Amino acid sequence: MLQTLIDLDIKYLNIIRWIVDTHSELQINLIHILSDFWVLLVALMLVWFWLYWVYKKNINYREIALMIFYSIGFSFVIYLILNQFLPPRARPEDVSSIPPLLEHLPDNSFPSWHAIFAWAAVLAIFLYQKRKCISFWVLFFSLIMLICRILAWVHYPWDILVWFIIWLLGAGVVYYYRDSVLFKKYLLPYPIKLASFIKL
Repeated sequence: MLQTLIDLDIKYLNIIRWIVDTHSELQINLIHILSDFWVLLVALMLVWFWLYWVYKKNINYREIALMIFYSIGFSFVIYLILNQFLPPRARPEDVSSIPPLLEHLPDNSFPSWHAIFAWAAVLAIFLYQKRKCISFWVLFFSLIMLICRILAWVHYPWDILVWFIIWLLGAGVVYYYRDSVLFKKYLLPYPIKLASFIKL
């Protein structure tokens, strides 16, 4: 069963990759930019949210920014645990003669930390802020980034999709405990007090 899924994954990866014209400099440059830009953009967006909400002097908004940050941070904890205990999965170029379009570390293909970050950002922003149009744009750009990671030949489709299922559970845990003593007495007030002390 597992081998069948792996074979299908490789089959679909080959089909998807042939969409890219490797002789097109425009396509290659777009894939390079879109494969990584979203991680930086979300980080900058969270900083902007924080500074804007400090300007508005509304502590509730800063708590929302912290919850989004903690949700993304918790996703990396899950990533580190999985990375230690799951058997290594070779990158696509290791099972094919097709070279990747992006340079990357020679690490596991699964789990994908780009997928972890993208899904964590989408779900956290959807859960903790009221403007659903922001969630839509976060989802849109996250999907573009993840598709480009597949097109660049650095991840399999299942590296992206399986993590979405796993992160649903992770986001649910953080959201479920958002009103717990840990968050209300420690993880939310202390960073806000520290930030206020240094005028942030």
